[in-house]
Amino acid sequence: MSEMGAFVPGLELNAQFYAEVVAPLLARWPHAAARLGTGSEVLGFDTERSTDHGWGPRLTVLVDAGALDAAAGAIETGLPDSFGGWPVR
Repeated sequence: MSEMGAFVPGLELNAQFYAEVVAPLLARWPHAAARLGTGSEVLGFDTERSTDHGWGPRLTVLVDAGALDAAAGAIETGLPDSFGGWPVR
């Protein structure tokens, strides 16, 4: 469970992570972001038990190829070590 207390579903955690951390870092570039892939949190079926394996704030970001290096640099230098009590890196 998160150090912050009550369980927060992964989709909600990732929406907050995007809004509070990633979106401001990428404000200069048109982009899209989503939580893609497999896992119970992608479908909204996650529970507190889900946090014992590969769970936490993460998302996929899409930018124009010409902005890739700059956007990746902004994310790399701007990401915190943790968010909501969960490691980001």
